[in-house]
Amino acid sequence: MKFSVNHLPKTQVELENVVEDYSQTAEGAAVFCILALNLASTEISSTSTILELINPDISLSMKQLTERQLKKSSYVIRSYFSGTSPANNYSIPEEYLELVLSTNKYSGNVEEGKIKFFIDCSGADSPRPVTVKKNSQQKWYAHEFSSLIVGIRAPVN
Repeated sequence: MKFSVNHLPKTQVELENVVEDYSQTAEGAAVFCILALNLASTEISSTSTILELINPDISLSMKQLTERQLKKSSYVIRSYFSGTSPANNYSIPEEYLELVLSTNKYSGNVEEGKIKFFIDCSGADSPRPVTVKKNSQQKWYAHEFSSLIVGIRAPVN
């Protein structure tokens, strides 16, 4: 399934303003995770609070791992947007923001309150998983996203 994004948050305030909208659906939570990680990759000093928007119960070790990975390879997150590639240095096309999500027969389902999506990645040979869950307030959040921050093909420049 294709998920279009109207606006790429460029500040933490912009991100905070859309978290409620994205948390209404499982797909939205997966996409919000990418949007938040993209912002965190440019705002390393705010990574901790941005990650808490992705998952209010995120562990300290996951925060530290994410910050290290984003410092090392900030371009990784941009690879999840359609139209990016190693050849264009994972430049996100501003006029057309889209992510492609899929599931498989082992993904679970939204009725159970937990589902694993696979997000197309232009820097890897296969889509990368993110598991989202519904919390007690009936909001969706990214529960496990560590595969989204691991290495991909390096950009040309």
